[in-house]
Amino acid sequence: MRRLLENPGFRIHLIVYVAVNILLLLINLTASPHHLWFYWPALGWGLGIMGHAFLVHRKQVPHATNYGS
Repeated sequence: MRRLLENPGFRIHLIVYVAVNILLLLINLTASPHHLWFYWPALGWGLGIMGHAFLVHRKQVPHATNYGS
């Protein structure tokens, strides 16, 4: 989890995801409280977040090598 949150691209993606989905929830509850739809974009985008998390997590951390010695 630490590697995910240290990655600036993933961190920005996650912050925007949360902010936009809160906004969509508020719009949904204001415009049509009896018909909830906000979760559909959250689920779709959530799959994208999971894919991004997977790619960041499996990314190899470069190790320092000492070729000159």
